[in-house]
Amino acid sequence: MTDVTTSFFGRPVDIGHLLAHPAPALDFVLPGLTAGTVGTLIGPGGMGKTMLELEIAISLATGLLHRDPLFGADACQGLDTAPQKVILLAAEEPLPVLWQRVHDIVQSLNQRDILPEGMSWVEFRNRLKTNLLLFPMGGAQRVNLLTEDLLPSDAASALARLCQGVRLLIADPLRQLHLEDENQSAPMSALMSVFKQIAHDSRAAVMVAHHSSRAAGLQGYGDTADAGRGSTALKDDARWQINLVPPTRDMLDAYGIAANQAAQHVVLVDAKNNYGPKRTPVMLRRTARGVLVPVDPPMVKAPANRSSRPRSASRRTEGVQLECH
Repeated sequence: MTDVTTSFFGRPVDIGHLLAHPAPALDFVLPGLTAGTVGTLIGPGGMGKTMLELEIAISLATGLLHRDPLFGADACQGLDTAPQKVILLAAEEPLPVLWQRVHDIVQSLNQRDILPEGMSWVEFRNRLKTNLLLFPMGGAQRVNLLTEDLLPSDAASALARLCQGVRLLIADPLRQLHLEDENQSAPMSALMSVFKQIAHDSRAAVMVAHHSSRAAGLQGYGDTADAGRGSTALKDDARWQINLVPPTRDMLDAYGIAANQAAQHVVLVDAKNNYGPKRTPVMLRRTARGVLVPVDPPMVKAPANRSSRPRSASRRTEGVQLECH
């Protein structure tokens, strides 16, 4: 008789133990995205995916995600507020572009008074330096996470080692991390399995950026789980999916935004959420520097001062300049 404790599928769970103990709370890294799982960010080119990823990475690395409502008001309640280790693989962006965007995001945080009482810009900078691993890979040798046999490559193994102790891995974009046909389910499922293995072994959450299809934009389903380009394996293997899409006319009207301002706005949508309810779409305004800033929901007036701390000229400028050595 086969000993099930040594089966190919590993050791089965002890059902008696499960019944005798309450289940632990799910460990959410981002709203809806749990530790040890893979999610995707889908949107057309030029919509602001990389900027959003960098904003999320900076906020999570400095412990400010709950202060900047990129996912909507109160969406981050219950999430760990401590600074977290984040890796961002920016496979399309060169260093000068990311360098400028980091400064633009920090300046936006300063202008919107995001830092809490008691946190100096020196502390902010130290948290960011310690916790954010940013890899500008635009123009560098291409990274391929799959071998010709669709197994994890040496680069995938190196990435897995790098992710030990990391809370969130952001890979942007998927197309630059493999050489396979995106329309074929076998290689795309194998590629997603690489990310799932990394998430499982490191307990990091993984967010993979991917482009939406032209049809999704033309036929009006860019806000759905089917918006991603290529094989449906990319959608099926992800436990969570958020989409960046242009605002509809109805949304612009609801927010009181003129039609000629539509290009300065994008909408963040929950397209798939396996472990929680879908959130209300969030309107984001694109500033002159490209930073995405949450817009107050309709019929909700923002408080006159979001912080009880008085703002002073020295507070606004002290320590904002970042060292980039």
